Amino acid sequence: MTGDRRQFKDPMTHIWFALGIVAGAAGVAAAVIFIIYGDRIIAGDSGCLFNQITGLYCPGCGGTRAFYHAVHLHFIKSFLCHPIVMYSLAAYFVFMINTLLVKFTRKLGFPEYPVSVTVYIGVGILLGQWVIRNILVIFWGITVL
Repeated sequence: MTGDRRQFKDPMTHIWFALGIVAGAAGVAAAVIFIIYGDRIIAGDSGCLFNQITGLYCPGCGGTRAFYHAVHLHFIKSFLCHPIVMYSLAAYFVFMINTLLVKFTRKLGFPEYPVSVTVYIGVGILLGQWVIRNILVIFWGITVL
């Protein structure tokens, strides 16, 4: 039966899938914590040391609030706090479902799934929002979080 299985174009897909299972379990645990204690976690001032020292945003600023809103199904608020959270959730589910389909069906899924491109797009989103937010702060004094 092993001969019937399709092979992935990217040899790292099996490793990414195993890491995805671990990340999914950690994500579920984090979601439960944010459902129970989320209001206390996001209350108060920014916990970002970079922001406190420089007055500028770090690449991750807004990620905690974005995760909080995603867990509470406020997807637009989540995206506005930090777009990488919604992108990561979507990319995660598409990758995991596609990998399962390729592993366990003969015709469904895409063995050529572009794992590296997906990661590069995520890095671009992360850095892009960081630059844009800091341009708004530096030149116009606009803070978004």
